[in-house]
Amino acid sequence: MWRLLLLGLVALIGPGSYGQIQKHFTVENDSSFDRIDLTLSGGSGTCYIRPTPNVNPVNIYGRAESDVPSPRCETVLVERTQKVNVNFINGKVNESSVNKMAFKVFNTDAKDPNQWHIYLSKKKPVNLHLNYGMGNAFVDLSGLAIEKLNINTGSANVNVGYVSGQYNQMEMDTFCIKVDLGELEARDVSLSNAKNIIADVGFGSLYLDFTEKSKVRSQVNATVGAGNLVVNADESINPMIIYIKNSPLCRIKIPEEFTKIRENVFVNSQYDQDADNLITFNIDVTMGNIVFKTF
Repeated sequence: MWRLLLLGLVALIGPGSYGQIQKHFTVENDSSFDRIDLTLSGGSGTCYIRPTPNVNPVNIYGRAESDVPSPRCETVLVERTQKVNVNFINGKVNESSVNKMAFKVFNTDAKDPNQWHIYLSKKKPVNLHLNYGMGNAFVDLSGLAIEKLNINTGSANVNVGYVSGQYNQMEMDTFCIKVDLGELEARDVSLSNAKNIIADVGFGSLYLDFTEKSKVRSQVNATVGAGNLVVNADESINPMIIYIKNSPLCRIKIPEEFTKIRENVFVNSQYDQDADNLITFNIDVTMGNIVFKTF
């Protein structure tokens, strides 16, 4: 059940400032459901997702210009799953925020008048679906219980990571990424405990970081059109094997620390086909760039 609390007032702060209204949405903890299926869709602005010790599974705070409509929120209980759909309808696109995005830290951009802060509880498993049209998103999944994760960037810039270094509480079935024109940076992907990582890169850019110890066997299936895929794969951390299906129009860069065992197949020094934490890359590239790094 959604509960809307009006927390703020319109505030004018000096020349050129904007009115702000803060709103708080909460999905309250209830014994009628065991898990959350949460879909967040945003047109523009900046979205922050963080873990919280709060017992309520979903807590959302907003800060937006006065002419921006409130999000549309829908909930429905299906068997033991609470399905929640939130659509952030922003009236304006903050072009400065879109064009000058820098993937550095999970800090609030005080210059962006349209912001949404989502806090997810660690108490119940979550299927998380993130759909971004434009704008920026910062996602910290540290210590959460994510069963499935789907991210569609559109032309947005998205930064996903595990800031406190805590693993996902459970094995994640699927970590699915779709990058159209935007950019997505996923750090410490091994902490997700994802068995299947599926990436579809069109004209945008995807950065995947595997510099933490993996606890599960992972299949990374990536399709790259005309975009870029960069993988930070410290060869001393996890056993890895790379299979590449390429074309004459693409560019592939594999570091010398990897050994070519046959055409378009590479392994690192830790490779063991029976390893419990083997990471297998299956990459199909048409016109884009594939770069593996070991630093």
